[in-house]
Amino acid sequence: MTYSKAQIFNISLNILGVSTPLENANSSDNRSILLNNYYFLARDYVLKDFDWNFASIFRELSLVEKFDLVSEYKYCYNYPNDCICARDLFEKGDYRIQKFAISSLENGDRAILTNVDKAVLRYTRRVEKEIYFSCEFSMALAYYLASLTSSVITGSIQKGESAYQRYREILKHAKVLNADEGIEDIYNENTYLDARS
Repeated sequence: MTYSKAQIFNISLNILGVSTPLENANSSDNRSILLNNYYFLARDYVLKDFDWNFASIFRELSLVEKFDLVSEYKYCYNYPNDCICARDLFEKGDYRIQKFAISSLENGDRAILTNVDKAVLRYTRRVEKEIYFSCEFSMALAYYLASLTSSVITGSIQKGESAYQRYREILKHAKVLNADEGIEDIYNENTYLDARS
């Protein structure tokens, strides 16, 4: 099941004890305006705060042209436009994680520094369409949004603190659910038989 932006807003309001729902996410209601003011910041924060499976992507990086490195790194790559958080860097064709650093270019653009010749980055991308959100992410986003807006919507700092604590708990549970998808090690029957002998 997917959740719309309006549903996420209404869950945030319910978390804060507000029972009157919004009809849509872009209404002229003051609550809708306030939630929209925080929404994109909150979405990107929650994406960055955890390595969500649904937002993970691999991309071969492009070298920055005409860039002289004065550092311990040999190569400078363009930072992907949709990157929220760089997670791991590999050399193309090699699964071993390589060392890298994030820096800025003179024009203000971000860059990735490394000693890898053909770099592939695994990163969390900016996911803008709610249809692609996992249910755990939608719930975490609703709680985080509630924590940011609670003092204005309800006048209660405590409700915001409670929503933030619940957000942290949801992230812990999401780590377990995230880890259940996929497999790290391939089961090898020979290894199992060797261990028994």
